[in-house]
Amino acid sequence: MPGLQELEGKSVKVEIESSKVFVLVMKNRYVRWIITVLILGIMVATAVALWRGIIPSEWLGSFGYSGLFVLSLINGIAPFAGPSQIATFFAAGQLNPMGVGFAAGIGGAIGELAGYGFGYFLRSSQKPETDAKIQAIANWRFLKISRERSFFPLLVLAAVPNPFFDPMSAIAGSLKIGLTRYFYPVVIGKTLRHLGIAYFGFYSLSMDTLSTIGTADYLSSGGFILAIIGIAFFAWLVRTLAESEPDPFLLNFTFFALAGQCILTAELARAGHLSVSILGLLLLAVIIVILQIVVVRQQYSATVDYFETYLKQNKKATCTDTEVEHWAEVLVRIAGIDFFPEFYGVLNKVFKTRARTKRRKQALRILPEDKFTIGENGVIIENLEVPEADRKWLWRAYALLCFLSWGSFVWCVLLARKEN
Repeated sequence: MPGLQELEGKSVKVEIESSKVFVLVMKNRYVRWIITVLILGIMVATAVALWRGIIPSEWLGSFGYSGLFVLSLINGIAPFAGPSQIATFFAAGQLNPMGVGFAAGIGGAIGELAGYGFGYFLRSSQKPETDAKIQAIANWRFLKISRERSFFPLLVLAAVPNPFFDPMSAIAGSLKIGLTRYFYPVVIGKTLRHLGIAYFGFYSLSMDTLSTIGTADYLSSGGFILAIIGIAFFAWLVRTLAESEPDPFLLNFTFFALAGQCILTAELARAGHLSVSILGLLLLAVIIVILQIVVVRQQYSATVDYFETYLKQNKKATCTDTEVEHWAEVLVRIAGIDFFPEFYGVLNKVFKTRARTKRRKQALRILPEDKFTIGENGVIIENLEVPEADRKWLWRAYALLCFLSWGSFVWCVLLARKEN
C-alpha cells in the first residue's frame, strides 16, 4: 500500500509539472502566433476547398439545421468565430438560407453566454478589495454609459464580424449587466449577421453572383424583406436613442412596408412583369397607411380629451375653460401620445432612456401653479397617461394595420416570385 501511495504522489507531481510546462509554453507569444496562424490557415484552406468543390458543400448541408445550431453554439464558446460563418455561407447553398441564418444565429448567441458567464463569475469570485477596484473602474463615465445603454453597442458588435465581441462579452458579465439585457441584443445581432451571410452565400453559390439575376428577382426574395425589416428597425433605433421623443415603432414599420412595396412594384413595372394583382396590393398598402394616420390622429384627439377632463378636475378658480383647452394641447405636445405604455416600459428597461418619464416631468413642470393644483392632491405624473379602457381599441387598430401592411408587402413579394 505505501508503494501505491508513493506512485500516486509521483503521478500527481508529474501532472502538476506538465501543467506548468503547458502554461509556460502558452505564455510564449511566438507559440500563440503560430497557433493563431495555423487556425487561420486551416479556416482559409477549408473555405477555398469548399469554394473549389474539393470538399463538397453537400457535406455541410447534410448537417441540417440542428447540426448548424450545434456547430454555431460550440463556435460561440470558442474564442474564434470563423468556422460557423464559413459553414453558414456554404450550407445556405443546400438549405433554406433563412433557416440557416436563424439556426446559426441563435446557436451562436447561446454559445456567447459562456464568455458572459466567465466575466460574471470571475467578478463574483474576486476578493472584496479587487472587486472594489473593478467597481471603481466600472464607474468611469464611458463604462457607466455603456452599461446603462448596452443594447445598441452589443447589437452592433454582435451583428458585425469583429475580434472584439468575445472580450466585450466577458466585460458585460463582469459589469453585471442583466442576462436579458445582454442576451436580447446579442441574439438579434447574431441572427442578423448569419442571415446576411446565409443570403450572400445562397445567391453566390446557387445563382453564381447577384449580377446574373435581375433586380426584380432579388427584390422578390426573402432577403429583400429582411433588408427592409433591418433598415426599419435600425432607423427606429437611431431616432429613439438620438431624440428625446421615442419614435412610433409600428407607424415607422408601416411606412417602411409601403416603401418596400413601392420599390418592388416600380422594379416589376420596369421589368415588364407588372400585373393587376400587384397594383391592387399597392393600392391596398396606400389605404392601410392612410388608415394608420387616421388612427394616430384619433389617438391624439383621445389624449387631448383625456387631458382636458383631467385638468378641469384639478383647475383653480382663476383658470377658464379656454385656458384648460390650451394647456391640454401643450401637455400633449410635450408628453406625447402613448397608447401602449407597457412597450415603453420595456424600452426603458432595455435602453435606460426613460424618455416618456422625462417628457412627462417636463410637461408637469410647465403647468402654471396659479391655474392648477399640482402634486399629491392634484395633477401628478402617473396620471398623464390615457386609461387602458380608453386606449385599448385604438391601440389594437394601430397594431392590426401595421400587421396588414406587412401582410400586403409579403403577399406582393410572393406574387412577384410566382410571376417571375
